[in-house]
Amino acid sequence: MVCSVFYLQKGLPSGGLFAYHQLEDKIVFSAQAICTGESQRGEIIMRKTAKAMALLTAASMIMTAFTPVYAESTDDTAAVDWEKGDNIKAIKEKGVITVATGTYVPFEYRDDDNNIVGFDIDLAQYIADKLGVDMEVTDMEFQSIVPSIQNGEYDFSIAAMYKTDERCEVVDMSKSYCDSGMILAVKEDSEYADTIKSLADCDGLKVAVKEGATSYNVAQSFLDENPDVSYEIVQYKDTVGCVSDLLAGRVDVVVNDLLNQKILSQEYEGTKIVCDPFTHAENAIAVQKGKDDLLAFINECIDDYYADGTYDALWTKWIDASGDGEEAASAAEDTAE
Repeated sequence: MVCSVFYLQKGLPSGGLFAYHQLEDKIVFSAQAICTGESQRGEIIMRKTAKAMALLTAASMIMTAFTPVYAESTDDTAAVDWEKGDNIKAIKEKGVITVATGTYVPFEYRDDDNNIVGFDIDLAQYIADKLGVDMEVTDMEFQSIVPSIQNGEYDFSIAAMYKTDERCEVVDMSKSYCDSGMILAVKEDSEYADTIKSLADCDGLKVAVKEGATSYNVAQSFLDENPDVSYEIVQYKDTVGCVSDLLAGRVDVVVNDLLNQKILSQEYEGTKIVCDPFTHAENAIAVQKGKDDLLAFINECIDDYYADGTYDALWTKWIDASGDGEEAASAAEDTAE
């Protein structure tokens, strides 16, 4: 079983993220400070003779240092023999696995050569390589991705897509391959820079969100549940549009994913994240319902990706500023054009 837990770190003014994934003989963990960008990752190896003690020690470390605000994601496909599945056989026979995605820096975007690249694309290639087939990626509007998977047009989708109850009703979704959450961002020199800490502080303002995404659902749900608060929701095709109009003064606040906003802030100077994540999100891969063998295979790949260091490598390459995260940031402006 793999568990994902999201924490806000005590003692950091900016807050932080903490996630761990329990594999067969180890716990792979990562911690990320929100505003400083400092991160720490590692492994806690569970010796067979002291597995219980190691688990207790790890749990003690986690509970002492962090306050949990969300738990847990379990794998229901562990018992599925995916190698004998019809969907896996069909993919192997055609020699290619088809993938649906949608632009969302740094997870997927087009580089200077018009190639689709990013964190998610590297993970999709990892999955294709594990199966020994080629990969074919199609870029589309975000709101078209789930219907395309429902209709069986692609084998799976990977698009920094949050795993939600609503989506799980119409497609099957993998275990988490990356955790994040929603934040608020404003202009650094805005009159609201020091006053907005939550959606409750956005009364009377214009709030930018990505069309059809969790940011819209979060902003609208808050209005539905809090009739004493009123703000105008302005929807954009992508988050680059949200940030561009924020800097132009056409909107006052942006609701966005933490990791996406970190990258955009590198390119679009003058934005400021004003709160800790106020939601927890698991990014997951979607497959058509009933394709249990394919889902089981993908979940196994995600286990391997945490265990063999691929997750750390992709994080460094695409999200940490020390890697190609800078390249992703420079591509953010191209996305807007």
